[in-house]
Amino acid sequence: MRLSIVSTGEEVLRGQIADENALFLSRALVDLGLEVGRRFTCGDGLDDLTRTIAGALRDADALIGSGGLGPTADDRTLDALAEVLQAPLEVCPEALERLRRAFSEMGLPFTDNQARQARRPVGAELLDNAVGTAPGIALEREGKLIFWLPGPPFELRRMFSDQVVPRLVRWREQQGGGERQAQRTLRVFGRGEGWIGEQLAPLEATIPGLSLGFRADLPEIEVKLYARGANPAELSARLERAEHEVRHLLGDVVFSSGQTLPETLLDLLYERRLTLAAAESCTGGLIAKLLTDIPGASVSFLLSAVTYANTAKEAVLGVLPETIREHGAVSETCARAMAEGVRRVSGADLAVSATGIAGPDGGTPEKPVGLVHFALAHQSGTTASRRVFRQRTREAVRALAAAHAMDMVRRHLLGLPPLGPPAPPKHEAR
Repeated sequence: MRLSIVSTGEEVLRGQIADENALFLSRALVDLGLEVGRRFTCGDGLDDLTRTIAGALRDADALIGSGGLGPTADDRTLDALAEVLQAPLEVCPEALERLRRAFSEMGLPFTDNQARQARRPVGAELLDNAVGTAPGIALEREGKLIFWLPGPPFELRRMFSDQVVPRLVRWREQQGGGERQAQRTLRVFGRGEGWIGEQLAPLEATIPGLSLGFRADLPEIEVKLYARGANPAELSARLERAEHEVRHLLGDVVFSSGQTLPETLLDLLYERRLTLAAAESCTGGLIAKLLTDIPGASVSFLLSAVTYANTAKEAVLGVLPETIREHGAVSETCARAMAEGVRRVSGADLAVSATGIAGPDGGTPEKPVGLVHFALAHQSGTTASRRVFRQRTREAVRALAAAHAMDMVRRHLLGLPPLGPPAPPKHEAR
């Protein structure tokens, strides 16, 4: 079952807003074992909409579109659908009454243009919108399913989950199931995309029906495992084998089969009933930001001291002035003192620090832009590491440094050795 996705709206086409809907739909459909054949984006013009919808239907078994169902003059999706399907629009009395009632309950006037949302192509079913006003559309033409959903992402996601997914699953079963696609994502930190690709080069040839994909999501790399087939049990077994082989070939730089690095770290801390604090200089609070983006982080993450200035390192963390005078703020000695200081101040079980030169200037031959020193203070002592993230933007250096600090804690919790240089390719998928 091959699907097309269509996103509409001038603001999406021009890049003024991110296309969240297409991203969500692609991932959700793959999770259902369905194939996304193509994605289309077009503006709000009637001719553009008509051509795009016709093209999206041409080589697909089903189409899911979003946007252009509202009450204003630039909401022309229904008109385009009517033209492509040669099905005139009609007003649904029940939908019109629901709209009037909804506006009355909200204490808002019901204007004439709101009635545009109650239209549908003849033969289409209107999908109820539980969190908005514009209903969605569902219909079948010449053996192809067509769904059109409102543009606001929170409305689209609710309608897709509640109403589109059951219809897709039922339709696929009616077609005899057919070939499915399954996917699994492994996340890697500490190695580049080129090295990962070389390590995994023999994998597709050794596991029939498997294909690989790679996505650099700085600072992490995603390894996508895709399997195709008609038997769900066989697909699951194929992905299990593929994941086992990937972990064998890449080693401990694979940190999860779905979770991000901050999520993985917080779970490890929670399982061990340990707490963490951070002392940040060049990362400017990014470690804390990434961890506290996750609900419930306060159970394990206590605080971050953003001691950007040398005087702050001394006053807040107790770094000795002579440490900075003799070794500099960007040094192993200073990183160790920062980690030990924030562990003492916070009372955390573990404390990690990062101090470096994010650029674009400020580097020297001895301490180039991209140099970052890290330290991890724990009950048994303090360990340190050093990295040079060369030829990177300021934002990239900060992102990589924050990730390295978190991975340093992860490796310590798992009893893994410090991250070293890449090993030569194993090339021995089993």
